[in-house]
Amino acid sequence: MTAAERRRRRTPEQARAEILDAATDLIARYGPDGVGLRRVAEAVGVTHGLVTHYFGTYRALVRAVLERENERKRELVRERMRADGEVPYASGMTDVLFEILGDERYVRLWAWSNLHDWDVEKAPDSPTNLSRLVDAIEDGIRTVLPAPEGPDRARIEMVVLLAMSGAYGYAMGRRYWLTDLGHDPDEPGRDEAYRAALSSVLAAHLGGLT
Repeated sequence: MTAAERRRRRTPEQARAEILDAATDLIARYGPDGVGLRRVAEAVGVTHGLVTHYFGTYRALVRAVLERENERKRELVRERMRADGEVPYASGMTDVLFEILGDERYVRLWAWSNLHDWDVEKAPDSPTNLSRLVDAIEDGIRTVLPAPEGPDRARIEMVVLLAMSGAYGYAMGRRYWLTDLGHDPDEPGRDEAYRAALSSVLAAHLGGLT
């Protein structure tokens, strides 16, 4: 970014969006603990005070990043369901779940938020709350397969919990575990094989086959 670009005037909406974009990029590269408000301000070319004006604290900025990411994930679910035109709770449903929850950057951000005193029970709007993701999945299923034909809420919730656990554990430990098992974690197809295995298990449960 040139000096002129850094000095250009921005509307409040543009400034806020650019700060979020920069924070998202930096967090993806360095993790939530490796960034901070000043580093984000430098990346955007604005003052530390302006970032503080819009978000207050770094914790609040990370929360805003995660809230935006969560909405993007929910929209991904909705788009996939609309595109499929049929109940995607076989491999398609679990594929999109793993695509969301197997995103290492997203999972690391979600885990960080859980470790910083965001009480999900006391704050239903917490960005770590999975209920809105389940809402998006359930709404999509109901549009093409009304109750009681499709999976009930409890079964959908269980699949989301299993997917989160499987994706979170793999994202956090894949390099150590695969290396310990004698595999190259960067070997092409290794992640796809795990994803296919997990998807198969989740699809069976979501479809009521277990």
